[in-house]
Amino acid sequence: MTRISLLALALASLWPGPAEAQSPAKPDISTQLIGIWEGPYQSEAAPPRSLRLVIAQGEDREWKVTLEVFSDDPPPAGEVRDFKVEGDTVSWAQPVSDFECLSKAILVAGMLKGSAECWQGGAVALTAGFLLEKRKQ
Repeated sequence: MTRISLLALALASLWPGPAEAQSPAKPDISTQLIGIWEGPYQSEAAPPRSLRLVIAQGEDREWKVTLEVFSDDPPPAGEVRDFKVEGDTVSWAQPVSDFECLSKAILVAGMLKGSAECWQGGAVALTAGFLLEKRKQ
């Protein structure tokens, strides 16, 4: 192969293809998330309860997130960890009672619609769905 052919192949491998060039960027919902979110959650393994998710960002742009479970006898909930925003989806981990819960939600029409899987002893012991509405900023 000639040098020009090799250069053309190298440049072609760097150039985005039609699908890559046309795919829209995922929206950044970070600013829309900041505030207090409340709403119900339901699970087959537990009575219906309410959640309060508080999302803030410090000056260092680090997420500061708390999640509380409201009921007559609320389970102890630990610190929210690994809070991530990817496109229109958020995810986080948190110990609740004797479980390690992994939650994921999508922002749809101003609501956070999501689910949680709570693990115990290496297996999913409880799943829940939730729908949170923004109350305050």
